[in-house]
Amino acid sequence: MKWLSEVYGLFVDDPKLVLMALVSLAVALGLGAIGLHAIAGVVLFLLIAGSIMVSVERH
Repeated sequence: MKWLSEVYGLFVDDPKLVLMALVSLAVALGLGAIGLHAIAGVVLFLLIAGSIMVSVERH
């Protein structure tokens, strides 16, 4: 469970990552609202994973 605490620490210590996560959620919510649920899930996964990857490489 060490990896989980490290990922949580990224969100707590990196306000830019939190902002990117909120934008990702907003985009996925918009896509889900118009009926593109599968695409919303893929977009959410890609944006969050990409945000975490960028944050990890930056630190």
